[in-house]
Amino acid sequence: MRQLHKQCAAPQQHDARRAARTVVRVASAEPVTSAGAAAANPQTDFKFACPICLTTEFVVQGSAPYQACRCGRCGRSFEAKGQYLDLTLTSGVAQQVYEQKMWQGTELFRQPLVSFVYERGWRQNFAGAGFPGAEKEFEMAMQYLQPAQGGVLIDASCGTGLFTRLFARSKKFAGVVALDFSESMLQQAQQFFAQDAALKAGTPIVAVRGDIGRLPFATGSVDAIHAGAAIHCWPNPQAAMAEISRVLKPGGVFVASTFLTPLAPLGELIGDSTVRPLSQTFNPFGRSNQTFRYWEEDELKDLVAAVGLTDYTRTRSRMFIMFAATKPAAERQPEQW
Repeated sequence: MRQLHKQCAAPQQHDARRAARTVVRVASAEPVTSAGAAAANPQTDFKFACPICLTTEFVVQGSAPYQACRCGRCGRSFEAKGQYLDLTLTSGVAQQVYEQKMWQGTELFRQPLVSFVYERGWRQNFAGAGFPGAEKEFEMAMQYLQPAQGGVLIDASCGTGLFTRLFARSKKFAGVVALDFSESMLQQAQQFFAQDAALKAGTPIVAVRGDIGRLPFATGSVDAIHAGAAIHCWPNPQAAMAEISRVLKPGGVFVASTFLTPLAPLGELIGDSTVRPLSQTFNPFGRSNQTFRYWEEDELKDLVAAVGLTDYTRTRSRMFIMFAATKPAAERQPEQW
């Protein structure tokens, strides 16, 4: 019986080795010039993956403009739109008939006007819900991100790059990826990057258009992910959390901030479970709509636990919450006979 088991296991081992060989370095999106942040840290390699097969590796070194990336396995090229790489599923494809229906929250932040006003008044209004402000939120996030310092940080749903710039200025990371689905947000972010003199000799930044539900990174390849004031706008938070868990390295850190329900301040005093029936039956603000949703803290805990992240911790005030969780070390697989 033991010999038979060995014979059955051998093809599985062969398949695993063959699959591993599909992970190849097929493109290097080098900048036309080596000015700016790239010159300060030319050794930083930003590693991405084809968003279709997730195995072909794209290596980027330096600042924009970039070259297109091609996946030979999928027969697809992914565009470099001047200042950012487009690693979404439809990048470089002119679809004739099919059109993906987008979540309204996604479409809202693709509007150029919203991108323009985001740091010119929109974001400041978060203070009314208890958000302490960008500088304080950055300091809090850096505390949670300490185990990942020295690695590459993904600033997911980066918007106009408000936190991307703060992370890069800190010089605590080898590189920062500014990732967002909105083209207009990435364009606005690039304008702010160019205007920020402190970034010219600091940590390199690569801007990427990507889908939080289909992250263009290989499994277990990411040191840390930050998502500031974002998860309430994601169309499928559970799928996004699964992607975050997939791409994090063992020991990798996820940090996010978001809005709690308007009844959260009362829940903090007498218990969220106590106010939950009131929140469900009478909430003039609504728990969710087609643009964004408010969260209960226990919902966030459920999302984290469901995708295998551990060591949940948080800071909470009124409707503001910042939470963090860690990708545990990989369990040792039992040896095959």
